[in-house]
Amino acid sequence: MKFATRLYVGFGILIIMMTILLLVNINIQSKQSEDVKELVKERYQKIKLLNEIREDAFYVHADIEGEYVSATDNNLKSIHEIMFDLQQNMDTLLEFSSGEQEKQDFIKLKLQIESFKETIDKIDEKKIELENIEGSLRMARQGRDEILSNITILIENQETVMDNTIEETEQRLNAAVNTGIISIALGIIIGIALSFWSIKTITTRLRKLKEVMKSVGNGSEQLPRIIVAKDDEIGEIANAYNEMAGELESHERKERIYKESIENQNAIKTQLAELSMLSQEIHDLKSLGQEYIQAIIPAVNACSGVIYLKIEKEKRPYLKKLASYANDKAKEEIEIGEGLLGQCLQDGRPIRLFDIPKDFIRISSGLMETKPRSMLILPIKLDGEILAVIELASLYDFTNTHESFLQQTSDQLGSIINRIQKQMQVRQLLDETKTLNDELQNQSEELQLQQEELKTMNEELESQYRQSEKRTSDLQQAKAALEEKTKQVLLSSQYKSEFLANMSHELRTPLNSLLILAQILVENKEGNLTDKQTEYANTIYSSGKDLLELINDILDLSKIESGKLDFNIGEIDIRGVVTFVNNQFSALAEKKGIDFKVRIEEDVPAILYSDEQKIYQVMKNLVSNAIKFTEIGSVKLRVFKPIPEKNDVIAFAVSDTGIGISDEKQDLIFEAFQQADGTTSRRFGGTGLGLSISKGMADLVGGSISVESVEGQGSTFTFYLPLNLNESVATSSANQEVAATVEESSSASPDSEFLLVPEDVSKGQEDILSGKSVLLVDDDMRNVFALTTVLEEVGIKVLFAENGREALMTLEETSEIDLILMDIMMPEMDGYEAIKRIRAINKYEQLPIIALTAKAMKDDREKCLKAGASDYISKPVNLEQLLSLLKVWLYK
Repeated sequence: MKFATRLYVGFGILIIMMTILLLVNINIQSKQSEDVKELVKERYQKIKLLNEIREDAFYVHADIEGEYVSATDNNLKSIHEIMFDLQQNMDTLLEFSSGEQEKQDFIKLKLQIESFKETIDKIDEKKIELENIEGSLRMARQGRDEILSNITILIENQETVMDNTIEETEQRLNAAVNTGIISIALGIIIGIALSFWSIKTITTRLRKLKEVMKSVGNGSEQLPRIIVAKDDEIGEIANAYNEMAGELESHERKERIYKESIENQNAIKTQLAELSMLSQEIHDLKSLGQEYIQAIIPAVNACSGVIYLKIEKEKRPYLKKLASYANDKAKEEIEIGEGLLGQCLQDGRPIRLFDIPKDFIRISSGLMETKPRSMLILPIKLDGEILAVIELASLYDFTNTHESFLQQTSDQLGSIINRIQKQMQVRQLLDETKTLNDELQNQSEELQLQQEELKTMNEELESQYRQSEKRTSDLQQAKAALEEKTKQVLLSSQYKSEFLANMSHELRTPLNSLLILAQILVENKEGNLTDKQTEYANTIYSSGKDLLELINDILDLSKIESGKLDFNIGEIDIRGVVTFVNNQFSALAEKKGIDFKVRIEEDVPAILYSDEQKIYQVMKNLVSNAIKFTEIGSVKLRVFKPIPEKNDVIAFAVSDTGIGISDEKQDLIFEAFQQADGTTSRRFGGTGLGLSISKGMADLVGGSISVESVEGQGSTFTFYLPLNLNESVATSSANQEVAATVEESSSASPDSEFLLVPEDVSKGQEDILSGKSVLLVDDDMRNVFALTTVLEEVGIKVLFAENGREALMTLEETSEIDLILMDIMMPEMDGYEAIKRIRAINKYEQLPIIALTAKAMKDDREKCLKAGASDYISKPVNLEQLLSLLKVWLYK
């Protein structure tokens, strides 16, 4: 409670008590006044009237008795007047009556007086008659006595009331006096108590304020605070003091911090000046680094440190150790991005470490070994370029002052390193200049000798000039001839590509009919061939397949040599590649009786980014060769990281216990059409293109293939492959037309798009081809015969057209055609033009058209689909693919 409130409450209580006392006294005086008024005006008047009534009654009675003695008329008249006065007084008395009982008593007295009057009146009448006077007088006497007796009682009652009233008035007066005295005493006591309480509280709290304020000057950094017990005026003073103390402390703290900052800056400037003076006499970087690290370490309470200088090597920066302090385990060189120092070189930002792990780094002395508490790695820059990196370790936390000092030191050191480097360059240039001057002096002497020779040579030069003009003319002619030769080479390369494409067409076309008819003979559905004949047919089919693979290998080799292989870089599951190789060759190895094993090291990553098809082809070639050239023993595939600490290259090593390769032929085997055993009596067949293609594909995906072999003991071919092939490595052109690979032609896998047949077609509607009409458009009668034979066997009606023009005529003549098989390479009108014209006819907009081609160019499929073909299949045609494709489109 505030002091003003306390004073208001205290004096308010006094005022209220005095007011109550005043009101009580006024009430008592009013009551006393009313009692006195009643006593004087009523009680006294009543007694007076009663006394007059009593006297009148007595006088009347006395007069009556005396009348009979005197018997005068005057007395009678006096009696009547007295009775009249008596009745008047009685009426007045009734008016003064208060209370029901008093009124009843007065009425009773009145009745007695009236009875007495009647008796008096009777006596008056009897006196006139002079009869029976004694009896009337006796009655009058009796009535008088009753009146007097009653009046006496009434007077006594009135006197008793008067006495009680006086006594009550005295008691009330005494009570008022006592109340006043008590109220005044209580007011005085309360006033004294409030005054004492307020004064004591104020003085006590003011004394505490004084004591707290006196303790301010004791020299302590933190000012004392006043505990605010109550929210009153002193509490407000205390709050104001506390706020003032807080402001003073804040000001003192800021002033101290500012002073410390100034001192730290002065100390830093002093240390920087000392370092600057120290560096003035240093002219080589090694001494500079050692002097600086020895000066910096104690300045920031560090215990170990190292400075690395940035070196440019083949446009790639790295760090080389310049100087160290209490650290003999620091690496001599650190690559960019390697560890924290390499990261600092790469990012150019400071790195701070706190709460260093136990095994991260150790600091040792002769007595003990411990771990640092904090580490700081700072780049040393000049104009935004990193010149060096410094690393410091401390048993304590680096303060802001330390970091500021180190930052300024780093800036200074950057300038000094730049100065020394320039000085070293200048000294080097001076040395070179001195050397050049010596050489120039020697040359000058030689020139003096040569001047004479020059005079002689001028004539020769004039002659040579004329000869050089003739040579220039000859060179221009040679240049023109060379340009013409270059054009011929380019034209020859184009002809070679076209030749390979045409050869692909010319070779695949007869192969198509050969393979189809051989497959029909092998199936021997009519059962009219002997086992021997079926075996012959199977041999023909197998030879055709081998010839097709040879064509594909030649085309692949041609694409590699021309640098026109396309890349399809994507995410590859390394373990998926190994699983594929295992599934592909485990059965073959088991059939040959060879132990085939695969193993992946634990540290091999899960994913690489490269061309999946080329990696699969290289692996198939290496593993198939290993199994091919191994008759007994084992073939092993091991996947591992050749450099364990690096994560950018993996290796696929294929080892066998086969025939091995001699040292002089280990380079020869990677050339086309070459094998380790190249004699006519060799035991193993093959074209010798597999390793050449594999090496070319490995080069194109940024990898390489190496061989280690001992003749007669076996070989190990290792395929090194980068984990992340950048497309910029690719040297092929994505838009060049090249001959299609084996996967694009006849070796489609079982999950090829040609086998995407609806399940109710492949299982429940095998007769969907029966009764269908197919138009076969092809200019090669062998293909027409072979395909017609196959299609008619499954119940398809085959119509034939030799070119696109005849196909359009056949469509006009025959309306019931369910599907068209369209060859692309035809005379008069090729397949592209024929498809476009058919699609231009409204009723044939949805007619299924399957394009056939033996040229097998890279973008033949896109060209066919763009022309309007529904689908595409290359020659030689796989019968299962063709029938599946027909089911799909005829089902649709």
